[in-house]
Amino acid sequence: MKKIFIVVCLILLPLNLQAKTYSKKTCKQYAYQEVIRRGWTINDYNNLVKLWQKESSWNAKARNKRSGACGIPQALPCSKMKKYGKDYKTNCKVQIKWGLAYIKGRYKTPTKAWKHFQKKHWY
Repeated sequence: MKKIFIVVCLILLPLNLQAKTYSKKTCKQYAYQEVIRRGWTINDYNNLVKLWQKESSWNAKARNKRSGACGIPQALPCSKMKKYGKDYKTNCKVQIKWGLAYIKGRYKTPTKAWKHFQKKHWY
């Protein structure tokens, strides 16, 4: 009877138990595509790489224990990214989409966000 129960449980479990995770290389490649798609330059991409390296080391699971900011772009609060995907805490593609929209709305380009970060040590 136990064997039958186990099989039934496995069949009923959702197919996607874990949130999608990507390598840092894949995340950076995706960011490059999104930067270019938005009409920004290679220089903007290079500055984005530097900015998010400082913020999170391109770690989608990064979390600032003091402020609660999270993810590659260090969204504060973290839940701001939720409207871009329910797996916003771990999925770099969701975080990158949110982060680029934030940069566009606040600084216009990653280069301007990077310059602000260099002066203030936050963006």
